[in-house]
Amino acid sequence: MQPNTEPSEFENLHSMEIENPQAPYKMLERDVSLGNGKGNDLPSIELVFKEKAIPTWRNQLTIRAFVVSIVLGTLFTALAMKQSLLNGLANPINMYAGIVGFSCIKAWILIIDKCGILGPPFTRQENTFIQATVLGITGVTSSGGLSSYIFGMSHTVAKQRNPLIDDKLNIKNPSVGWLLAFYLTTSFVGLFFIMPFRKVIIVDYKWLFPSGHSIGYLINSIQAPLKTKFSRKQLTTFGKFFSFSFIWSGVMWLFSGGSNCGFSYFPLLGFKASDVGFYWDWAGTYVGVGMMCPYSTTISVLIGAIFGYTFMLPELSKKNGQWYTEDAKTENFRGYGAYKTLVSTSMILGDSVYHILKLIIIGLYRKLQDKDTATTLPVADSHSTAGSSALEIEEQFRTQNFLNDKFSTKYSFAVCAALMLVSIIVLPIIFPQVKWYYVVVMYTLCPLFAFSKIHAQGATDMTIVTANVGKIALFIFGSWAGVSRGGIIVALAANGVIGNFVSSASDLIVDFKTGYLTVSSPKSILVGKFTGIAVGCVITPLIFRYFQVTYPDLGINFSTYPVPFAGSTRDIAAFALEGPSVLPKYCLLFCYCAFALGIIINIIRDVLPNKWGRFVPIPLIMAIPLTVGSFLSVDLVLGSLVALIWRFKNKSQADVFIPIVGSALICGDGLWTLLSSVFFLINWKPPACVRFLENQMEE
Repeated sequence: MQPNTEPSEFENLHSMEIENPQAPYKMLERDVSLGNGKGNDLPSIELVFKEKAIPTWRNQLTIRAFVVSIVLGTLFTALAMKQSLLNGLANPINMYAGIVGFSCIKAWILIIDKCGILGPPFTRQENTFIQATVLGITGVTSSGGLSSYIFGMSHTVAKQRNPLIDDKLNIKNPSVGWLLAFYLTTSFVGLFFIMPFRKVIIVDYKWLFPSGHSIGYLINSIQAPLKTKFSRKQLTTFGKFFSFSFIWSGVMWLFSGGSNCGFSYFPLLGFKASDVGFYWDWAGTYVGVGMMCPYSTTISVLIGAIFGYTFMLPELSKKNGQWYTEDAKTENFRGYGAYKTLVSTSMILGDSVYHILKLIIIGLYRKLQDKDTATTLPVADSHSTAGSSALEIEEQFRTQNFLNDKFSTKYSFAVCAALMLVSIIVLPIIFPQVKWYYVVVMYTLCPLFAFSKIHAQGATDMTIVTANVGKIALFIFGSWAGVSRGGIIVALAANGVIGNFVSSASDLIVDFKTGYLTVSSPKSILVGKFTGIAVGCVITPLIFRYFQVTYPDLGINFSTYPVPFAGSTRDIAAFALEGPSVLPKYCLLFCYCAFALGIIINIIRDVLPNKWGRFVPIPLIMAIPLTVGSFLSVDLVLGSLVALIWRFKNKSQADVFIPIVGSALICGDGLWTLLSSVFFLINWKPPACVRFLENQMEE
């Protein structure tokens, strides 16, 4: 069913072209009653917005939104770079940047609206555009590697490493000129590659993307007109759990003043389980993700954690001195760390290979059968009946809006290919050590790595895949080039090329998820993301240059900004120069087995009937705890148990409010993360330390 495009009163008042959604909203209203909340009477979030027209994608691009985006993006970039240069830490949960960004955007908007500067309040579509633009700007900083692979190329870092490899072929000091060229060349390719897959990922696979999901519910909850009982209850529920999560995160911070201090190491399952990582960290974020994600995700994480930390890793630690000579507790690739990182990444890549082949085979089959995939999309139409649940109709309405904007697959891939060609020409000029055929292989691997990260983010929002993929890239290209041909620079550059591709593609899909929930145009989101990345490519090198000039000892151990991750990243590249032969015994064999297992398990899931196949764990998600830690499984299980009990007691209420409560828990925890980061930068430390110790007193 197509929206009515007749001019509305809003259009006449503001001289804007508007897509009037009243016809779809009437269909929603027909099937929804706010009375008893049973069966087809479930309340609808979108119905709350029935009196607000949806601007076209061009009218979602306003000057005020651009200005706010650039100001906030620049501020966040400076803060993020300062922290990364100081301690190199990057949280593995992607949602923090988005939620913190929206919180600051909302506060900024309220202030300037009160001053009467901008006139009408920002629409939820404008807020979504601002969100995409700000994350595009800050995304260049997070994936740009100025605290890792870029600064790892410098002579400052090289002269502090052992072994010392400081010949000209393996050194390149950062400067604004080549950084600008490098970012502009590599940061846009992933956007146009992933565009044709938005329908498959968001609509067909329905992957959750907790960060994008949470931001969407945050925008909807705050922007909703409080004219109905449901809208008021929605905002009240969100506010209660948001406040609880924020306050509780603050309380936990107060008692985390030291090593291994705080409630984050609560031995819920006992001290023996806690010793191998099965503790409860009391984080609202992970519990919220557990409430919202499918049970299959939680089960897969739990199985992976149990297998990895009660069998595989303990057995490998017993081989210290037999299969490898390094201390079993180290993360060095010569020892224990190689098994954790490479085996888990191999299973993730096997899962991704299967899904890519599956998409290609299904696409070719439909092509041969002359099937128009557009006719099978689950969009709202005139055949929807009152027998459909409100949630299903709301989903159809959002799907229709999301798919209304058409993108040419041919043009997307053509632009992507053109940008790759530019990279193949420009990168060897920036890095003479990087031959053109290295770049071709890099971009050949990029789709595989991109789907790996998108799947992991879609299921659990963990971005740890990026770090693992970077290590794989370092190893592949470092061993290929060798020290005599500048292998360290080749490896570090490959890390950057693949990382920028993967990050831009996955971040765009997360923003699409937010736009899907806020009924925003994918075109406006793409423009916002493109603009944000372009701005980020310019301001990121300039801010880094400021730190270089202001702090001449930048990167020196024990200085104000020691840039700790740059050295460790260069160490991995130097290690890779020796080739696969330096890996621990049987490591490659385990990697091959894990890769094959990732494919075989997926085949079993698809071959079995759905009633049995849904109980088969997902390989990619099983591999995540091996890198992140088994504590993740405890939080997800607790969140899933809360959701399960709630659905058992009142399924109709749970289906509506579980996403709201889960998003609120994530948002509250995320906002406290901003404050704790500020406290860290101004050297405010928690005042107390709480530790849980086993009672060893004799009777």
